[in-house]
Amino acid sequence: MSGESSSHNVDRQKRGSRAVRAADSHAADFTTPEGVIEVSDPPEAADMGPSVAEGSVFFIASALLRSTRPQQWIKNALVFAGLIFSQQLTDATAVRSSVLMFGLFVLASGGIYLVNDILDRDADRVHPLKRQRPLAAGELPRSVALTAAIVLLGSALVGAFLLQLALGAILGLYVGMNLAYSAWLKHVVLLDVLLIASGFLLRAAAGVVAVLTPISPWLYLCTLLAALLIILGKRRSELALLGPRASTHRRNLGRYTTASLDRWLTGVAATTIAAYVLYTLFSPATFGNPILIVTVPFVAFGLLRYLRIVRAPGGAESPEVLLFRDPWLLGSVVLWSATVLVLLYFV
Repeated sequence: MSGESSSHNVDRQKRGSRAVRAADSHAADFTTPEGVIEVSDPPEAADMGPSVAEGSVFFIASALLRSTRPQQWIKNALVFAGLIFSQQLTDATAVRSSVLMFGLFVLASGGIYLVNDILDRDADRVHPLKRQRPLAAGELPRSVALTAAIVLLGSALVGAFLLQLALGAILGLYVGMNLAYSAWLKHVVLLDVLLIASGFLLRAAAGVVAVLTPISPWLYLCTLLAALLIILGKRRSELALLGPRASTHRRNLGRYTTASLDRWLTGVAATTIAAYVLYTLFSPATFGNPILIVTVPFVAFGLLRYLRIVRAPGGAESPEVLLFRDPWLLGSVVLWSATVLVLLYFV
């Protein structure tokens, strides 16, 4: 009996060893030259991911919400610039119009992010950070994302046209421009960053139209330049993060260089500071009493701090995350905002 038991144990150990070797051989098929195992689902898997397997409405709703990028909603706060700098913050009607416009931009931007993720699903899977997005990770069915995008974009456009024809035209231009960017124009060098920066400009313009007030052209210029600075910084961080694989994620990234981006960043930062100085001197809100000039140091410090972070390891691929991660940058924004409010409304 002991001999049979021993023979049986030896056979079981051999079978176990063969199974381990087979598993190691299978894993080796997915090992990259750098030694990192990267397994990408086939394109069909995105519609057969955990969301379908679990069948949970809550799971899909959560993935859908994350795909609309709630952390990016802070960008839409630019619609309040017209309200604040026209000194109508105490006007209930103006506040209501600005809040509604903010909500419409949240809907529109959420729909655009969904369309972008649908089109970039395969490319996002090879990106070290974007591969975690619900569509790229297979957590959100493509059909659900497409339906939600149509609903969000349609609702935003209808709402904007109901508020004002001009607001509908601005939001329509914003949506059309971003859809063109997602489909093709993001692959065109320089035009890609200019289009994204123009999206910030349209947010500011919509906020001005919503409160029916004239705003200094310098404010528009400052908005465009600051947005351009942020987007160039993001491009540099993407280039540094992806390295030689940058062009595999997005074709035009391979046409940028860190040296050229550094030169552009320096030039745009200097121009932004100069434009803001001119705004404080010639703004209709303070003409004849340019008290906003005292806020220039906060702006200069914030921009220079951003440049320093962009050029450091880790960079600033997500500016909205960086704002709350870096206490110095956050402090400069908070102090600038508080000072502007005090000077415009209490001095």
